[in-house]
Amino acid sequence: MHKKDTRTLDKLFSHPIPMNLEWNEVKHMLETMGATIDTTHHSHIKVNLAGETRTFKTFHKNLGDKHEILELQHLIRDAGMAAN
Repeated sequence: MHKKDTRTLDKLFSHPIPMNLEWNEVKHMLETMGATIDTTHHSHIKVNLAGETRTFKTFHKNLGDKHEILELQHLIRDAGMAAN
């Protein structure tokens, strides 16, 4: 994983929950981890990472919903990709 992706992952798991994560940085990090990211016909984003799948509402520039950030954390942990 690139250094920038590692920083994004650290930021994603930081406390308090970050409210200024940029979707493009998170998307790049997930793709580097091997995730596939698709847009559904309902304009949602479907992320599959190591057999774990989650669906989110469409992100614009920033991730701003605490529940979705927590879901991303759970996805990464469930996929065995987080050190936390």
